[in-house]
Amino acid sequence: MPITDENQAGQSAEREYAHRRQARQARIKARYGTVGSIVAALAGEPRNVQAWRQGAEREAATARALAIRLARSDVIVLHDRRVRGRSRANIDHIAIGATGVTVIDTKSSRGRVQLATAGIIKRREQLLVNGRDRTSQLDSLQRQMERVAGVLVQNDAGDVSVFGALCFPFMRREWLHYNRARDGLITVDDPAHIAKELKRSGPISVEEIDRLAEVLGAALPPAS
Repeated sequence: MPITDENQAGQSAEREYAHRRQARQARIKARYGTVGSIVAALAGEPRNVQAWRQGAEREAATARALAIRLARSDVIVLHDRRVRGRSRANIDHIAIGATGVTVIDTKSSRGRVQLATAGIIKRREQLLVNGRDRTSQLDSLQRQMERVAGVLVQNDAGDVSVFGALCFPFMRREWLHYNRARDGLITVDDPAHIAKELKRSGPISVEEIDRLAEVLGAALPPAS
């Protein structure tokens, strides 16, 4: 079974990067006139613009890695899907396999990624990226999972399990990396290990995988 539309990955982030880059160049040109392009080149791109380019590159890298590792499986992956009613909200990747539906959010951060527990009396789960608290990324992914679960409920597929995966294509993975968050519903890992999870056997047939992919593809169209 082919993996669908992998070339779609990262297109909305790439489009936003191009928009912000052009807008910045226009502002500089309006201020400095004919030497504006030289000023822009010397100044370099600010981080908030670079982040969109890096995000697009990481999403494309995840799509390529999944395409290679899932090529002989029954898993279908949809990329860069728009959430209806939310003009700028998108879901990076949605994988449909034998165990259920997995919502994948690709992150551009490099370095060490770990799950930890904070607090003594009131314990809480933390996601740390290079030692910085990025737990909000788990919260954001969980909201995406809820939206996908809502689509399944509306299409008589509410019994299908919905999982999440925070994907770090260039993370520094420790040998004993613990990758389970939110009571085991979310995996935090690199594309290779996420692909391994997606290929697990489960109760969903090939025919049902096809049907779920059609349902989700129609309800969550390409963001571009």
